[in-house]
Amino acid sequence: MKSSITLFMVNSVFFVVVSIIYGLYTNFSEMVGFPALLLTGGMSGMIGVYLWLTDRRVGRQPQDAEQAEISDADADYGFFSPWSWWPIACAGAAAVAFYGIAMGWWIFPFGALLGLVALVGLAYEHDRGDHAH
Repeated sequence: MKSSITLFMVNSVFFVVVSIIYGLYTNFSEMVGFPALLLTGGMSGMIGVYLWLTDRRVGRQPQDAEQAEISDADADYGFFSPWSWWPIACAGAAAVAFYGIAMGWWIFPFGALLGLVALVGLAYEHDRGDHAH
């Protein structure tokens, strides 16, 4: 986590300095690039501060040790169904909804309805059938 903290904080300083140089170069008349670079530096700094505070609270992690093995960070990430088709349905519904936003708003409700059906199917796939709990 130490390397991540360093990376984000260095990025934060870099983007703030670049935004100031960019602002001086354009006489602060271009009002898209300067705020965008400044906000990028701010967001990178927020992530760096969050990681620093988390590191203080949690302590030394296996990724900080030079001699750590992959199995040292082994954790339970949850239960996943390798046979499930519902994530594909969710992706398809999101594709239809985003297509509707880009091409015509009348398509968006179809994507939203498909997304609702896909999310309900994903949430309740283990409540019935062969794999019910």
